[in-house]
Amino acid sequence: MPTTKDLIERARMFDERAERAADAISRQHYREMAAHYRALSVEHREAAPLSEHEPVH
Repeated sequence: MPTTKDLIERARMFDERAERAADAISRQHYREMAAHYRALSVEHREAAPLSEHEPVH
């Protein structure tokens, strides 16, 4: 499973691709992917403290 840092790095990578994209459709796609990875990083960060306290089965 990727770490919060990995997810943020992927978001940054997609932001860079959006800046270099030649057409509007590609720019939009890359921006959406960056937003997706930023949202995942927030969810991952919020879920991490909970998983530390869950019992192991």
